[in-house]
Amino acid sequence: MALGERDWTQVIWGVLLIGMGILLVVTRPYALRVSPNSAFLNFARYFIAIFLIVAGGKKLYRHYFFKDKEPPSDG
Repeated sequence: MALGERDWTQVIWGVLLIGMGILLVVTRPYALRVSPNSAFLNFARYFIAIFLIVAGGKKLYRHYFFKDKEPPSDG
């Protein structure tokens, strides 16, 4: 089965979401380096990272496992 332009766009978008989520977990933003005692910024960073990773994973999962199958025939 060949992937259309829309399918490639969805796959790339899902991979980018996961990549950005992982990047947020691995790197430490400048705002956290400046203010070391900011529990809220740490919470927000991890919350957004988890949200991005789950959203990207969900997009890829739906793309590969819930493809529209051929409609059943009447006959």
